[in-house]
Amino acid sequence: MGRHWTERLFIDYASLYGVQLEERLERTGVEVEGLMRLFSEHGVPPGGTVLDLACGIGRHSILLAEKGYRVVGVDISPPFIKRAEELAAERGVSGRVEFMVGDMRRVGELLGDRGESFDVVVNLFTSHGYWDEATDGAIFSQACGLAKQGGIFVIHTVNRDYLVRHFQAMDVSYGEGGRVMIMERRLDLMSSRMFNVWRYYEQQGDDLEHLSTFEIDHRVYSLHELVRLVENAGWSYHSSFWGYDMEPVSTDAFGLVLVARKESGEMD
Repeated sequence: MGRHWTERLFIDYASLYGVQLEERLERTGVEVEGLMRLFSEHGVPPGGTVLDLACGIGRHSILLAEKGYRVVGVDISPPFIKRAEELAAERGVSGRVEFMVGDMRRVGELLGDRGESFDVVVNLFTSHGYWDEATDGAIFSQACGLAKQGGIFVIHTVNRDYLVRHFQAMDVSYGEGGRVMIMERRLDLMSSRMFNVWRYYEQQGDDLEHLSTFEIDHRVYSLHELVRLVENAGWSYHSSFWGYDMEPVSTDAFGLVLVARKESGEMD
């Protein structure tokens, strides 16, 4: 049996997907400002501890460290973690952020022996749904076990209801250095899984050189489904928004930010 698409895309061909993460660095500041407003609203102390699940190249972790938080970022991709450490060193925050290679499906095992708990756990940029709903529930439950009492969980993901209302079967994006990405999509309404084919090309004069193709599928969630999932994992749902600007969720909102809390008396 071949490697799961997450291993192929995030490890074997990390240089391809990594370019997309690098291109999002500029907009990360706005997202972190939104996160900090949420942190303030929920009483996260200055210099509080943050766990960034599936941190990628550390774009949120590093900016949060610059704001004074102490951050642990975990990602399955050694190349992404290496790049995150490079960026942290460049920004002078290596002492406030720690990056670890690890599978978030076993984050409880990875971090449980450290005796550390977190004021905040974040899972951003649709970094779940890779396997199935039960696996997401197990990840969210482990995250709850690593949170302090009163700690919060922030999820940023794609909104399934938007995808249904505004479904786009094909898209083309153009990146730096002549990179071209063609995306084909199919949404299975019975399983709520999005099936994608991503084809990467590089422009060579008037031609396109094919670099690689990935078949990707992941579970997408409506708000009520995500609420049920986090509550079953031990969190208490608090609020949800369109995005980091805190607008109400709607079927015209591509993104979905959910906030949950670990209330007193819940699992440790």
